[in-house]
Amino acid sequence: MNRKFNRFSKLAMAAGVAFLAVACEKDDNNDDSTTTERVYTLGYADGSGNPSATYVQGTTDLSEGDITFKGYGFEVPSTRTARIFTSSDGKTMYSLDYGGGSIYKFTVNGGQNYTKVDETNIEQAMGTAYPRWTRINDDVALLHSVATENMYDANGVYTHTETTARVMSVGLDGLTINEISDFTIPMSAEMQNTGDYVFRIDAPVVIGDKVFYGMGKRKYDPATDQNIDAIYPNVETLVLDYPSLENPRIISTNVNGARGATNGYRTSVSYQDERGDVYQITTVPDNTFQTHILKISNGDYDDNYSLNLSSLLGENTISNGWFYVGNGIGYVPYANSDQGGTSDAVWSVARVDLYSNTAVKLNLPADLWLQQYQNSVVANGEFKMAIAPKGGEGYIYSFDVSSTSADAVTQGAKIEAGADSYYIGIY
Repeated sequence: MNRKFNRFSKLAMAAGVAFLAVACEKDDNNDDSTTTERVYTLGYADGSGNPSATYVQGTTDLSEGDITFKGYGFEVPSTRTARIFTSSDGKTMYSLDYGGGSIYKFTVNGGQNYTKVDETNIEQAMGTAYPRWTRINDDVALLHSVATENMYDANGVYTHTETTARVMSVGLDGLTINEISDFTIPMSAEMQNTGDYVFRIDAPVVIGDKVFYGMGKRKYDPATDQNIDAIYPNVETLVLDYPSLENPRIISTNVNGARGATNGYRTSVSYQDERGDVYQITTVPDNTFQTHILKISNGDYDDNYSLNLSSLLGENTISNGWFYVGNGIGYVPYANSDQGGTSDAVWSVARVDLYSNTAVKLNLPADLWLQQYQNSVVANGEFKMAIAPKGGEGYIYSFDVSSTSADAVTQGAKIEAGADSYYIGIY
């Protein structure tokens, strides 16, 4: 370990630095800092299986030095990989213990020094220790889970699978429960025709008085009593009133043949741009579907817009989510499904321009695995990701947001990953 970010702690003690809030907060967690003292948390998972441990450490400088988690870092309480995010200024970190049923609030002091300031168990309120959650802004996060039940007619013949959802709003100041809503997810005509049902909702984005939830689907085979892959004839999103979390309805599109899920995995899926529209990526299950970024405008899909990432890159792509950085520019981690699946080291990153409908694959090292990458940031006009192959050395990479070149990539601080350990993001 060469640096361990101790310089941050020394600077804070010597200068009495008070971290300044980000000048312009976005609803997503890809915040742009206008100060040099914004603190960043790096997340690291040890083990790619379900019971992986999660470690973090903080710094104000992503541009130089060496970073390692060998014998260093704060272990976040977690039963499985922790779901974490930070406040806009980076001074506060929040974590969901997925499988443990608790949410935590920490003060970020720099280096491996994180102080727990609050903890709440939400298992009883949510009815499960396995909800997911998403930061909406610095004040509110949404927790969500679903339960399914196979339905049969009077003769015992399977008819459909019903999905009930529970969504809960949490105030981040004191980890207080604000609203809880239980409802049956409506079945669209497409779901009734195919037999698909919703098995997961995630990645909500709030626009005005509506919240848009992505959905993942499955299909039940009564002959084998097994769940099988959904057919996905189109793309669908669940819409609720906000903040009441009531009045569920489904919006859908199949513009330009778009199909697939909208719930993502660990990465955010939907963002609001500066014009007030929502851009949402489809999270395709395999190489039979193409990856699209779609547009939701005025509460419904815009059937005149789609960005086909697979077509623009000339590759069969699978994406679990993406990052919007502003002014129509985004960055998409994706796997090349001609070379393997999402669990294989076949990942790359593409820069997309939503307004010009263009995409370019960035020149990064091979053998990357980004399936569980959760978050990244914009700092000083550059988009930054912590990227290293498993068991190898990498860097904090900075991408020039204004450049369309595949080579607009610079190396910052050096990082290293273990044989079965990996970086899950910068927060």
